[in-house]
Amino acid sequence: MSSDERRRAPRVPVKVPVKLRPTEGSTPYMLSAESVNLSGTGVLFSIDAKLKVGTTIDLTFTMPTEVAGAMPMKVRCTARIVRVDEPPGGSGKVGVAAHIERFETIVADA
Repeated sequence: MSSDERRRAPRVPVKVPVKLRPTEGSTPYMLSAESVNLSGTGVLFSIDAKLKVGTTIDLTFTMPTEVAGAMPMKVRCTARIVRVDEPPGGSGKVGVAAHIERFETIVADA
């Protein structure tokens, strides 16, 4: 693995809706974002909210077949923000990279 490529899993460019909430503090509602790319160990998403590096977040989204394999699956993840890319001029969506620390498949009720 080169020094330029530190990821353990390849990222797949895919846009899916993402719901998230910081686990610290008292954010009682979910924030909406959109993925830019996904892997089994990380996600890059764009969002209108300001988030800080080091923040732990809960994410919910559907992992597409390009990443999941045989079929798409709805997942709930705990992730830590590792990078925040502010847009030029300070207006517009913020790019947020997060490392997935834990995830579980959400099984629908029968």
